[in-house]
Amino acid sequence: MQEVKVRFPAEDLAVLDQQVAVAGISRAELVRNRALSAALPRLTVSDYHRLVADSCAFMRGDLNPRHVETLIAYVITRLDQHSKQTATSHQPVA
Repeated sequence: MQEVKVRFPAEDLAVLDQQVAVAGISRAELVRNRALSAALPRLTVSDYHRLVADSCAFMRGDLNPRHVETLIAYVITRLDQHSKQTATSHQPVA
């Protein structure tokens, strides 16, 4: 396995240390998991509402907006879970 060095300000390290204490993993594992799962973008509330509105427009009124919103929320949640499972399943090469 190759080593990669990363520098963080002290306040960021304090946040990381709190997160690893809660997660029960090493700091290196947390940083590795986050780096490997960074492909899933985070949506703001306004981005989410815009996505729902765009999806409703795409369906040209064929679906109830509440159903569209429920489906989008489900997909985002599942993608996030999948991303976390994939990131934690990475094993070092022996």
